[in-house]
Amino acid sequence: MSKNKYLLPCFGIWYVEYGGNTKETSHSWNISSQRYAYDLEIRKDNLPYHGDYHKIENYYSYLQDVLCPCDGFVIDVEDSYENTKIYNERPVCCDIEDSRGNYITIKHRGGEYSTVCHLEKNSALVKVGQLVTAGEKIGKVGNSGNTQGPHIHFQVQKGANFYHDEGVPITFKKTYCNGKKCRRIEQGMSVYKKEG
Repeated sequence: MSKNKYLLPCFGIWYVEYGGNTKETSHSWNISSQRYAYDLEIRKDNLPYHGDYHKIENYYSYLQDVLCPCDGFVIDVEDSYENTKIYNERPVCCDIEDSRGNYITIKHRGGEYSTVCHLEKNSALVKVGQLVTAGEKIGKVGNSGNTQGPHIHFQVQKGANFYHDEGVPITFKKTYCNGKKCRRIEQGMSVYKKEG
């Protein structure tokens, strides 16, 4: 489990589309860096969008605030990519070489690093070298990189390399599901951060 405790990187109630600590619930069990990653989205009536799913503005998660999950300092920011097009039947696809799309990576105590991906172009509110605190707004949800619709990809790893450093099971704080505190979350849960 992670040495640090992390907040959900978002406000409100979010659905865990992918992610967990077992092979069955894992985001990507065979990719060591993403083994314990999460994809989070807002759903209503069990759908992440209303109306025409080709239109990015119809997704409930689109342009929602992304929050710093834990105190640290920013070591990498990408903010220049356009959103990936949403195709018929919503296949997962990527219009650029970097599957992260726009992202922010933060270094935390204990040699842990977190990354949030698929942000909106030009939405980053932080710069490399900046100190950030848990709960601070750092960007907005977009659809850049490897996606099938706007969502947050969130992972913690033992090094700064998103693709190669080993992922870490995340210990959450101030996180609730069905009114109960949970330190671990997994696919299929609706989760939220409790204030205070």
